[in-house]
Amino acid sequence: MVLDYYQLLAPADGVPLGLLVEEFELADDLSATRLRSAGWTPSDGGWWSSRAFARALRARPDVRARVRAVTRTAAEDTYARLGGGALPYEDTLRDRFRDDLTLAVAEPLRLGTGPAVHRVLFAGDLDAGRLAGLVASLPADGSDEPGPAGPGVVATGRAADTARWEVRRVGGGVAWCVDVTAERRSGAHLRTLLEAVTTAARRHGLIPATIERLG
Repeated sequence: MVLDYYQLLAPADGVPLGLLVEEFELADDLSATRLRSAGWTPSDGGWWSSRAFARALRARPDVRARVRAVTRTAAEDTYARLGGGALPYEDTLRDRFRDDLTLAVAEPLRLGTGPAVHRVLFAGDLDAGRLAGLVASLPADGSDEPGPAGPGVVATGRAADTARWEVRRVGGGVAWCVDVTAERRSGAHLRTLLEAVTTAARRHGLIPATIERLG
């Protein structure tokens, strides 16, 4: 997976105080096994790594309110403006990951005899506007697709002639996920699609929590 970048914001006025960089480590079946992260705040002396912060970001709305997803380019600008100079390349940033959060890995839930489903689970909430923006920004090939058809499904789409996605409300209405089904596609294509889904959701305020393989 590509690295995810966030600005760390001051609680009072939302001014950027630093950066957070994250990456999911994936198994061969593309389920997430570890979350690796590192923060940079000049007031704390530079780079730090904390699984406790990564966990709190996904569990506590007040912590999520203090981060904002940004692109690599915006992260470079923030790093420079706060006195860090040139933001290190991604391989160097990975050396800052020292306190990983291990993710629970369970046996895949068998949903039938069809292709595997990969569920990207997110923390956070979506109002109607952000939900519409997320659905509009997910990969789509322009083909017609039937409306919601399953429990919690609020939108469906097709990213290619053999790949489809569903935006779903889960956890009794307290979380969101995007279920991705890629039929007869290579691991590289599925990995790219999962990255695109994660990037789109981050841009609309959701925080990726894990990737599960459901079948």
